Amino acid sequence: MPRPRTDTEPETPKVLEKALRVLEAFGSTTPVWSETELRRELGIPSTTLNRILRSLERFGYLLRSDDGRYQLGAAAVRLGNRANGSLNLVTALDSRLRAVARETDELAMLAVPEFPAGLARYVGAADSSSRLRVTAEIGTAVPITAGATAKVMFAFQPDERIDAVLQAPLKRLAAGTLTDPAAIRDQVQLIRQRGWGFSWEETYHGAWAVAAPLIDADTQMAFAAIGVASPTIRHSAEFEDKVRQIVLDAAADALHTLGYRSQPDAGHAVGAR
Repeated sequence: MPRPRTDTEPETPKVLEKALRVLEAFGSTTPVWSETELRRELGIPSTTLNRILRSLERFGYLLRSDDGRYQLGAAAVRLGNRANGSLNLVTALDSRLRAVARETDELAMLAVPEFPAGLARYVGAADSSSRLRVTAEIGTAVPITAGATAKVMFAFQPDERIDAVLQAPLKRLAAGTLTDPAAIRDQVQLIRQRGWGFSWEETYHGAWAVAAPLIDADTQMAFAAIGVASPTIRHSAEFEDKVRQIVLDAAADALHTLGYRSQPDAGHAVGAR
């Protein structure tokens, strides 16, 4: 029987923590570092950093080029591939999604983007207990520009990807669906500034929604989103504020659960003009 987790923030051995910080420094925007650059960036003493780099190189997690600069090695790539193969996003976030549904007593949704089809697909959902409620069928796909849960993922994509989607005809799903590319671009900028999205009858008649993106801090792109949808009859400014905070907290918790670093500031997201 596994030992229960009694401390959500266990004390990490200092050398291990420094080694993890070194590995975390290697991302899509900074894939190559010199030892001097790493020391300046991370503030790790030179002797300690040198030992960490040599150990990571010896076990294949870092590769040192002839000019002395480092990049991720084959062992790190294999570890990442194993993690991708074993991680089921829906399973990992199911309890978080059900908690959102309980806290709001509204439909909670998990969606992922599908490019270049320009779609958002609902891959997880937890229903409200209310008799009058919004429902979403798992597996349903909607345009990536329609509804809060889709739009927050669309907003945090490279501009060229956004441009490509907006060049195609946009389908109207409900009374509030945005089909004007200029209006959608305004929404993209607003979502980037706020870090969350709102919609009113964009995908379903009689429903409003709030959503937050899950952003990979390395690529600065949204790879999923958590949203809450509610009947318009239950909307109020106070309830919207409550739902928004629950959704934002859920997105932050989801990133922590998945092992991602903190999200970047909304205005610094990829593609922000």
